[in-house]
Amino acid sequence: MEEAGGPPSLQTSHPYPTGRIQVVGDVFQFTLDVSEFSPEDVIVTSSNNLIEVRAEKLGEDGSVINTFSHRCKLPSDMDPMSLTLLTEGSGLLTISAHKIC
Repeated sequence: MEEAGGPPSLQTSHPYPTGRIQVVGDVFQFTLDVSEFSPEDVIVTSSNNLIEVRAEKLGEDGSVINTFSHRCKLPSDMDPMSLTLLTEGSGLLTISAHKIC
């Protein structure tokens, strides 16, 4: 399983090339840069507290020209049913979950 974290690489122009995980208060956030993909190319799934973000970009001839796949395990004290997604104009996707009450 690929875990996100750490500072962004200096060799890329993407703010979160491998994702960023943070907990702010009672909220868990997983932020990824999906700016190279159209919203309809990005698929987010969640099962057994595992979040997976996948994307595939097709060229004009139908061939795959770019792919993206990241996974992140939700902490056990987070509610997987509270997941929300937010996309920013800059291409950042933030997936949030709240602590179990």
